[in-house]
Amino acid sequence: MGRHVWFRTPTRHDRKDIFDLYLGRVNHVAELDSESRRDELARMTMGYSPAMIEQVCSMALTVAHHSGREAFGWDDLVEAMTTVESGTAINIDYVPEETRAVAIHEAGHAVAAHAYLKGAESTRLSIRRRGGSLGHHMALQKEERFSSWRSEEISNLIWALGAMAAERVFYGENSTGVGGDVRAATDRAAWMVGACGMGPEYVELRCDDESEDEARERVMKRFQKIGSQIVNRSSSGQLEAGVLRDPSQRTMVEQLLGQAYLAAHHLVAANKDAVDRVADALVQRRELYGDEVVRLLDAQALQVPEVDLTDDETWPHL
Repeated sequence: MGRHVWFRTPTRHDRKDIFDLYLGRVNHVAELDSESRRDELARMTMGYSPAMIEQVCSMALTVAHHSGREAFGWDDLVEAMTTVESGTAINIDYVPEETRAVAIHEAGHAVAAHAYLKGAESTRLSIRRRGGSLGHHMALQKEERFSSWRSEEISNLIWALGAMAAERVFYGENSTGVGGDVRAATDRAAWMVGACGMGPEYVELRCDDESEDEARERVMKRFQKIGSQIVNRSSSGQLEAGVLRDPSQRTMVEQLLGQAYLAAHHLVAANKDAVDRVADALVQRRELYGDEVVRLLDAQALQVPEVDLTDDETWPHL
């Protein structure tokens, strides 16, 4: 072709206009016409194309018709959105112990996202099985972005490992449910190192019995030890595998993952009661959407703890 044409997905303002268009064509309850609901819909559909917005409106009406209603409401619309994003819900009940464990897992993701992903907000928190996943947490950027800073990528690693940390804090071991998280975190860390020139965070230390350089080397090796156990549990794609084959780059990947996991672990441990409350709400409701997830997390008043890297008690075991 002599010309390349790039089509972007709609901005938040665009999505609100598109919802105005398609909701005007189908029967829906008056609640969906409020400014707050339209803003919430636009926030929750980051990355949607106009065709996807039309699809969820049409599917929501179908859901309403199946239950004998002429107009669809908020619950029908978010069910349609979740089906488009993650697949049809499989209506099975987990045993109580597994229900609680899945809720703790997803609460770990949600708490880590709320504490560290400052440019994003949670849009869905679920323990209904969809596709091959027992639960879901989704957080989307508040504004359309085309690049990210290293600190933001570190926050994404913390979010990815938040569930693993929650399982370790609450149960002392991990379930098989962390498999996807471990792979995603490893791939992202390898991409950061191999494609973006991003390495582990510089650590400043003050020690009485050894030099700062010696203390830093010892701490970075402890980060690496944690990260190595995460990397060794995952499989990776071509780029990531190439990075992990290089000893120096693999070291940086492991240190990045160690730093992210330590942050996630101490966040969950310091806010264990809050994670418990989020899991309680999730067990009761099964799925929460949009602003109700944000309000639930806001109410927890999460605190990011400071840790002393020179203290042996700081370091968790995997």
